[in-house]
Amino acid sequence: MLKKRVASVIAVAAIGAIGLVGGASAQPPSSPAGAQISTSCSPGYVHAVLPDGSRCLHSGEYCSHKPGYAAPYRQAGFRCDADGRLVER
Repeated sequence: MLKKRVASVIAVAAIGAIGLVGGASAQPPSSPAGAQISTSCSPGYVHAVLPDGSRCLHSGEYCSHKPGYAAPYRQAGFRCDADGRLVER
């Protein structure tokens, strides 16, 4: 009974060690805190980081009045008008 327990503990430890080594090499390199991934937008579009992800914005596109969207729109140089369209500030 003791031999089986020792063998199972060793097997679990070996699997854990393999998982740590394999998992560390499979992860993408991390970026420093606060760094943003640069995105190139087509001419006439402006890159913005919105609550639902990174996007390229253009005047006249639909926009959201949900909480958290106004500040990123302002930082990109837009505002969301009453009709729900982006307007340059």
